[in-house]
Amino acid sequence: MSTPAHFAAHLVYIAYWYCVDFMVNLANLTHTSYCEANTWVLLLGLPGLLTLLIGVRIWQWLALRRVRIRYRESR
Repeated sequence: MSTPAHFAAHLVYIAYWYCVDFMVNLANLTHTSYCEANTWVLLLGLPGLLTLLIGVRIWQWLALRRVRIRYRESR
């Protein structure tokens, strides 16, 4: 019988091997080693994506703030 803990461990196992397979395929596509591809993704790709998402969130916050101010002024 499968328990929730066993199911969660199986999901983590599948996710880990999916990520490893993705990184191996990425390394093969870019003609680099697994370690180099991992370095590019973990040290440059993810921080860059995080910075971009934070910038988008700040832009959305400022745009929403402008809309709220215009709405209050029009009332």
